Amino acid sequence: MLLLGVLLVTMSLGGVYVAVNGVPVGRVDSARISRLVVQERRSLLTRVTDAVINGVEAVMRRQGWRPFGARELELANVAMPVANLVVMLLCISVVAFSVGLVLAHALLGLLLAVLVPVLAKVWLSRRGARQRRAFAKQLPQGLQMMAASLRAGHSLPRVLDAISKELDAPMGEELARVVNENRLGRDLVESLEAVAERMQSTDFRWVAGAISAQRETGGNLNEILDQVAETIRERLHVRMQVMSLSAEGRLSAVILMGLPVCIGIYYMLVSADTMSLFVATGIGKLLLLGSAVLYLLGGLWMRSIVNIEF
Repeated sequence: MLLLGVLLVTMSLGGVYVAVNGVPVGRVDSARISRLVVQERRSLLTRVTDAVINGVEAVMRRQGWRPFGARELELANVAMPVANLVVMLLCISVVAFSVGLVLAHALLGLLLAVLVPVLAKVWLSRRGARQRRAFAKQLPQGLQMMAASLRAGHSLPRVLDAISKELDAPMGEELARVVNENRLGRDLVESLEAVAERMQSTDFRWVAGAISAQRETGGNLNEILDQVAETIRERLHVRMQVMSLSAEGRLSAVILMGLPVCIGIYYMLVSADTMSLFVATGIGKLLLLGSAVLYLLGGLWMRSIVNIEF
């Protein structure tokens, strides 16, 4: 069993390396060297991993479903194709299963293997939420700078270009993307609405709507942006108060959701024979299923309590 675990870990780590770093090829001395020679220089592990990545990509394309969206990875600053990330997580899950199998029991290995994609999804979600919160905090300052530059007589595309160089990420990067798309021929309002969609920002959607209305009906855009910035600043203040008042409840939810998992892992390590009864007996499976259902319902209930909409 130990030898099997070591073998699985070694193969999985190799797959993780190739998935993260891409497909390495031998150094090409001349442009005349054919692709066949390059293919021969690639290691067996590289070819196998490349085939697995292509197979995963084909399956996801055929099914029309992806566990991670390209927009989700982009927002979390993960510069990796979805198929590569899926293969990497599969390899890490194999490593986690092997570790659990060697240390205690197959049940622990299965639990650790399932936790890998779940934790990856949670991590990506939290990274994306952090980017959105940072964007929301930068928005009032960006609108003030935009209104001041428009008041000085600059055009809107030039204002956006200047602000994108002044502000840090994520707002600076998003405005730079808007400017580049506009230079390539995309409508400015469409690019701004796409930013609001990516950042899930109702406030920035107001900005795009205000700019669109001003283009159609006229008016003083800098005054409109000043009013929108003041409204957004007040909403941000209320949002921060709500987050502060609900912080204790959110922390309690995290502790209550993590406690059963930690206790289960602990007992698998110290008493694997006892925990194996949950998968070896009928009543154990029933109790395990009931616990999972109650755990899921409790998580949804606590989420509805601490997720305050305003």
